[in-house]
Amino acid sequence: MRWWILALLSVLVVAGCASDEGAQTAPESPAEVGVEEVPSVEPDEASEEPTEPPPAEADPSPEPDVDGPLVATPVRAVWVHLFDDTLKSREGIATLVEELLAAEATMVIAQVARRHDAYYDSQVLPASEDPALEDGLDVLAELTDRAHAAGIEVHAWVSVAPTWHAVYDELPAPAGWVPAEHGRAAPAADRWVTRTVDGDWSEYLDPALPEVREHIVAVVEEFAERSRVDGVHLDYVRYESARHGYHPRTLERYEQETGATGVPAPDDPAFVAWRQDQTRGLIEEVRAALEQAPRRVALSAPVVTWGPGPSGLASGSFADTRTARDGLQDWPSWARAGLVDVLFPMNYFRDHEPEQGAWLEQWLEFENELATATDTLIVPGIAGWLNTREATVRQVAMATTRTDGAAVYSYQQPTDDGSREVWRELAEDAWGAG
Repeated sequence: MRWWILALLSVLVVAGCASDEGAQTAPESPAEVGVEEVPSVEPDEASEEPTEPPPAEADPSPEPDVDGPLVATPVRAVWVHLFDDTLKSREGIATLVEELLAAEATMVIAQVARRHDAYYDSQVLPASEDPALEDGLDVLAELTDRAHAAGIEVHAWVSVAPTWHAVYDELPAPAGWVPAEHGRAAPAADRWVTRTVDGDWSEYLDPALPEVREHIVAVVEEFAERSRVDGVHLDYVRYESARHGYHPRTLERYEQETGATGVPAPDDPAFVAWRQDQTRGLIEEVRAALEQAPRRVALSAPVVTWGPGPSGLASGSFADTRTARDGLQDWPSWARAGLVDVLFPMNYFRDHEPEQGAWLEQWLEFENELATATDTLIVPGIAGWLNTREATVRQVAMATTRTDGAAVYSYQQPTDDGSREVWRELAEDAWGAG
């Protein structure tokens, strides 16, 4: 246990220190997992009074660059989303950090933009109109202050492709908001969302469009230049399905670059490979921008592992997985090329279902090979909300012993019954490392 950190926090509480008022997937919903959708569950109420925050730094400029690894290993990460109120108050953030410290987590992956609206002081994204957000709260600054004081890394999680969620139905659209100005309801010439082979407009941005890439690069550059986060976590760098990717300008690009004529079929091998290149291309542009940033910031991505896993790294069978065919994510190539510092394969499988248990084994074996063969950290994501406490602990241990750590989705529901006891068990067993 990090006794000195606990002692420091206790001293700060007694002193009554207060922070200045400041300037958000892994999926936030179970639809990302490749199994039937499971309703989200609200987190348990915190059982302890939150501690007072440490003083905010007078100078908000980025911390100086230092040599050494960007990410501490083994990784013990927890995703926390914005679809409840955990991150929307200073009290909630204090409770979050306190619980992660007791769990001996090393990293919090915090959603700081739900659908291209910022829960932090941003010059790129418009401020969220979320009425639950505490007045004057900069979620990212507050979380970074507290987590860094506790020795926990902060990775800013942004959902790239999705532009809508039901929570926005009753909220006003902020000025300059991408979903309003470039979503499916915008004039056709202004839409950045993709389209299906049947001509239906999607709610997912098309990663082949230069405007989309420029937008995401600007979001990432701002994190590196104006915040103190340890990493940027890009979620949903993929297509909604193999039937997507038919934006008119995307098809024009495809024809110009390949010489193909006519509308390609969703399973056309050349079009599948080209769209995989587009998701990779977005990552490449972000990586290039970070290489020019004033300080070192880790780049990570949660990636899908749908259905049966590949038979092995050298077999070439990854191309036959649902991930490659439907999500159009060739994420092993991202690792081989060193485009990302950490990959979080979302191994969201139910331990009590034999078929899904077999899939988990297949994907973990593949991820073990990839971790050994590349310099990219491979950190499997574990679906706490799909499993009992015992199964969650077991799956975390399976991941930790074979790869570079484990990540639990989510802080709000770490087990199928929302039990908080799982954090104590993970800490006692060092997250499976013994």
